[in-house]
Amino acid sequence: MVQSSAATEGPEARQGSDERQETDTRIRRRTKIMLLLSTVGKKLLTNPNSHATVAGLAWAFISFGCNVKLPKVVEDSVSIISDGGLGMAMFSLGLFMASQARIVACGARLALLAMVLRFIVGPAIMAGPSFAIGLRGVPFQIAVMQAALPQGIVPFVFAKEYNVHPEILSAGIIIGLLVALPIALVYYLLLRL
Repeated sequence: MVQSSAATEGPEARQGSDERQETDTRIRRRTKIMLLLSTVGKKLLTNPNSHATVAGLAWAFISFGCNVKLPKVVEDSVSIISDGGLGMAMFSLGLFMASQARIVACGARLALLAMVLRFIVGPAIMAGPSFAIGLRGVPFQIAVMQAALPQGIVPFVFAKEYNVHPEILSAGIIIGLLVALPIALVYYLLLRL
């Protein structure tokens, strides 16, 4: 009579098999995470925005630490380029939205979730640590009000570049700009109480 291998295995053999499977699963997860981090790192290293950020921070430390000023021509040139960046980002947002079938491409449900996260959860998250570290009065009000401002355009540029839910961010920006003033007034009135 031939017995099956499962029946002849003892508890130690099954436990060893489970441990091997768990180890294999951990290795696969670690490999996927390392691959993801490697891909993100390579993209960040090749992204001109990252280079500009590092150069800007380096110049800020040098400029403020050593009181060094750029020549007026260079300063004006950088100012012109930086002023054009916002316009180009807004143009990119407009082109993206025009290419979509609907203005709110992600749907009403995701747009509402984005608004709740931006205008309710964001200020609440800012209020908690601000209160915990001792901010009171006007600085506390400013911190919460800034957290209640609408979404910036730069995250959309990155979302579009890396194709990570640009439709949600575009809806969040447009709807956020439309409802920002009433929401800011409500927060202002609540914080004045």
